[in-house]
Amino acid sequence: MTVPAGMAAYLDGERIKAADEFTAPETPGTYPLEFRSLDGDEKYEVALFVLEPSSRVDADGRLNGFRMGAYPENTPRGFIRLDEGYGDVNVSPSFKIGQFLCHQQPDHWPKYLLISGDNLERLEVLLAALNRDGITDADTFFVMSGYRSPFYNTAIGSATLSRHMYGDATDVYVDVAPRDGVMDDLNRDGAIDKTDADFLYDYAEELFAATDSVPRGGLGSYKANAVHGPFVHVDGRGRPARWGR
Repeated sequence: MTVPAGMAAYLDGERIKAADEFTAPETPGTYPLEFRSLDGDEKYEVALFVLEPSSRVDADGRLNGFRMGAYPENTPRGFIRLDEGYGDVNVSPSFKIGQFLCHQQPDHWPKYLLISGDNLERLEVLLAALNRDGITDADTFFVMSGYRSPFYNTAIGSATLSRHMYGDATDVYVDVAPRDGVMDDLNRDGAIDKTDADFLYDYAEELFAATDSVPRGGLGSYKANAVHGPFVHVDGRGRPARWGR
């Protein structure tokens, strides 16, 4: 990690060194990292995630008891280890790590996941634009599905190479007025249905196309079923992909 010019890095209150780089802790986990200007006038905090190497997944496909399963290809080098009590750690200004956990083994700790910086950027840009244009005043999206382990991805019958397994896909909706567990009436037609997902999809597609700095990725629109309401899939796969509209 590079330390910004004129800043010193502190890990758990202990100064590391005011240099270009430092060595992260060896033990996987979540660490608070604070940067302070050398004159003390500026400071900001970030979360440092030391990954658990994927080589530690055992022959049964478990990582410290967490059912990871096997990747069909491109196994990640490691995974974020999340211990109990750390779900409120911010991974970006509007999103916390606990929003992206896989829906498996609710009482098991530690849990493991991945979160793509590119997809977080897409989500932040989309959320900020919706608020700026007065479509909502949400402080975050409801993340219906974030990271999925290969085990869980297979169990729910999702695509073999789902981007959720790589931490760069999220299924989201706006849930503010009222906060009731389903998509808000974004198109103001008095109903909550797929047209609201389509509204969010169209808005995101136009926004991303007009914003050169936003990483490229996928968009999908989904209708409600017996389990969930309408939602939109957003991912940061690095190339455009569109479906469901």
